Amino acid sequence: MTFAWWHVLIALIPILPNFWSIWDIWNHSFATPERRMYWLLLAVFVPVLGGLIYIFMGRKQAMPKI
Repeated sequence: MTFAWWHVLIALIPILPNFWSIWDIWNHSFATPERRMYWLLLAVFVPVLGGLIYIFMGRKQAMPKI
């Protein structure tokens, strides 16, 4: 089996929502600093699932951009 460029693409696709959620958490305010830290820890320590949970549930809790 040879290595192709699309192998990298397939490996990165599940990680993209997580990177986006970390960036979004960092650039938005939350009601309390603890809530922001909770979402950030979830996205970092539960990589793919944490990012998806933030996208579908946590974005509603975020306030406008800083």
